[in-house]
Amino acid sequence: MSNTSSIALPISTKQVFNLAQQLPVKDKIQLIQLLEQEQYTDNIPEEHKKLVTQRVKKYNKNPELLTSEAEALKMINAM
Repeated sequence: MSNTSSIALPISTKQVFNLAQQLPVKDKIQLIQLLEQEQYTDNIPEEHKKLVTQRVKKYNKNPELLTSEAEALKMINAM
Protein backbone atom coordinates (compact mmCIF):
# COMPACT_ATOMS: atom_id res chain seq x y z
CA MET A 1 0.00 0.00 0.00
CA SER A 2 1.30 3.45 -0.90
CA ASN A 3 1.63 6.25 1.63
CA THR A 4 1.47 8.98 -0.98
CA SER A 5 -1.42 11.38 -1.34
CA SER A 6 -2.76 13.02 -4.43
CA ILE A 7 -3.90 16.62 -4.37
CA ALA A 8 -5.59 18.28 -7.33
CA LEU A 9 -5.52 22.06 -7.45
CA PRO A 10 -7.42 24.08 -10.02
CA ILE A 11 -4.79 25.98 -11.99
CA SER A 12 -5.07 27.76 -15.29
CA THR A 13 -2.74 27.46 -18.24
CA LYS A 14 -1.70 31.08 -17.69
CA GLN A 15 -0.78 30.30 -14.06
CA VAL A 16 1.32 27.34 -15.18
CA PHE A 17 3.01 29.55 -17.77
CA ASN A 18 3.75 32.22 -15.16
CA LEU A 19 5.27 29.61 -12.86
CA ALA A 20 7.34 28.17 -15.72
CA GLN A 21 8.71 31.63 -16.51
CA GLN A 22 10.28 31.71 -13.05
CA LEU A 23 12.29 28.54 -13.69
CA PRO A 24 15.99 28.64 -14.55
CA VAL A 25 16.67 28.16 -18.27
CA LYS A 26 17.92 24.59 -17.72
CA ASP A 27 14.64 23.64 -16.04
CA LYS A 28 12.58 25.38 -18.75
CA ILE A 29 14.34 23.29 -21.39
CA GLN A 30 13.69 20.12 -19.40
CA LEU A 31 10.01 21.07 -19.04
CA ILE A 32 9.71 21.63 -22.79
CA GLN A 33 11.34 18.27 -23.49
CA LEU A 34 9.00 16.49 -21.07
CA LEU A 35 5.93 18.12 -22.62
CA GLU A 36 7.10 17.22 -26.14
CA GLN A 37 7.83 13.65 -25.10
CA GLU A 38 4.40 13.28 -23.52
CA GLN A 39 2.78 14.61 -26.69
CA TYR A 40 4.25 11.79 -28.72
CA THR A 41 3.87 8.95 -26.23
CA ASP A 42 0.43 9.78 -24.85
CA ASN A 43 -1.54 7.60 -27.28
CA ILE A 44 0.96 4.78 -27.73
CA PRO A 45 -0.08 1.48 -26.13
CA GLU A 46 2.32 0.08 -23.51
CA GLU A 47 2.90 -3.09 -25.54
CA HIS A 48 4.17 -1.00 -28.47
CA LYS A 49 6.51 0.94 -26.19
CA LYS A 50 7.89 -2.34 -24.82
CA LEU A 51 8.41 -3.69 -28.34
CA VAL A 52 10.36 -0.59 -29.40
CA THR A 53 12.44 -0.72 -26.21
CA GLN A 54 13.32 -4.36 -26.92
CA ARG A 55 14.32 -3.51 -30.49
CA VAL A 56 16.49 -0.59 -29.38
CA LYS A 57 18.28 -2.87 -26.89
CA LYS A 58 18.79 -5.48 -29.63
CA TYR A 59 20.29 -2.96 -32.04
CA ASN A 60 22.45 -1.36 -29.35
CA LYS A 61 23.95 -4.79 -28.69
CA ASN A 62 24.33 -5.56 -32.41
CA PRO A 63 24.76 -2.29 -34.38
CA GLU A 64 25.85 -4.28 -37.45
CA LEU A 65 22.20 -5.29 -37.86
CA LEU A 66 21.18 -1.71 -38.59
CA THR A 67 20.62 -0.52 -42.13
CA SER A 68 22.14 2.80 -43.12
CA GLU A 69 19.82 5.69 -43.90
CA ALA A 70 20.91 5.70 -47.55
CA GLU A 71 20.25 1.96 -47.90
CA ALA A 72 16.87 2.25 -46.18
CA LEU A 73 15.85 5.05 -48.58
CA LYS A 74 16.89 2.91 -51.55
CA MET A 75 14.71 0.04 -50.27
CA ILE A 76 11.74 2.35 -49.68
CA ASN A 77 12.06 3.98 -53.09
CA ALA A 78 12.28 0.56 -54.77
CA MET A 79 8.80 -0.37 -53.50
